[in-house]
Amino acid sequence: MNRRGVLAAGLAAPFLFGRGAFAAERSIGWISPQSPEITAPFFNAFKAGLMAALPGGAEPVRVIERYGAADAEAYAAQVADLQKAGARLIVTQGVATLPVIAAKPSVPIVFGYSGDPVVAGIAQSMSRPGGNATGVSFMSIELNAKRIDLVRTALPDCRKVALLSNSRHAGEENEIKACQEAVGPLGIELTPYRIRSVGELRPVVGDALDAGAQAVVMLPSSFMVQHAPVVAAQCIASKVPLISGWASMARDGALLTYGPNLQEAYKRVAVYAVRVLGGAAPATLPIEQPTVLELAINMKTAAALGLALPPALLARADEIFE
Repeated sequence: MNRRGVLAAGLAAPFLFGRGAFAAERSIGWISPQSPEITAPFFNAFKAGLMAALPGGAEPVRVIERYGAADAEAYAAQVADLQKAGARLIVTQGVATLPVIAAKPSVPIVFGYSGDPVVAGIAQSMSRPGGNATGVSFMSIELNAKRIDLVRTALPDCRKVALLSNSRHAGEENEIKACQEAVGPLGIELTPYRIRSVGELRPVVGDALDAGAQAVVMLPSSFMVQHAPVVAAQCIASKVPLISGWASMARDGALLTYGPNLQEAYKRVAVYAVRVLGGAAPATLPIEQPTVLELAINMKTAAALGLALPPALLARADEIFE
């Protein structure tokens, strides 16, 4: 159940949405690395953000959707296709951001990106990106200490934590450092496990569990959210809770997550898109970080692990999956 409301998927005029290629004066492109079905909650949130952000009486905006590119060449082809179709800017989701920027489109880019844009080399700074792209970064280093605190709250006897990291995710080393600093005063041993490819995922998680991890903390990224169901199932089979940062991971079997509300974040991406459509320069438009955070708990997972979570923790949850 969602205690703070559910985003309505249906949206009314004046927006026109579709996947076909067509020319329109006010068209924008949407590029996602995932399928339309997986992306739908975030795309719907983006559309809702457009509806709220466009001034009254504004011209209709058309969104041309592109999904599932396999490599840099495919992303470049999507960029070229969208520009040919008349897109005045391109909105990117997750890992699509880097290859789309690398394709050097002539139109501006607004991104929703899980990594650190400065570490990734796509922005000079958060306050002044300096290039042709700006948007929202979902990475919040300071939230790592809060997740460690939630581990201690849910599992007061936990003394050994495995930290799963996507080594190709820009900013991960800073997140690892934040987690190490957080466990220092708590007497918790934290061991980072850096994963470089999907083929390493199961074996590395197995190594962490075999080493006696009492909890697994997974740093959130597009890669990790894609494989969260597999990692969660592997952890549950060993009676070890998984903790991460995005509510969808709790829905997929993690015991709990704490981090940005991604639907709200994509509404902010839409605000940026409207500002750029209105003439704002991405080079000087500061990159934003989410301010709406949520705690999600999976009670089915808690039952499978034999855990009785503290009532005070449950009372703080924004979303509970039964």
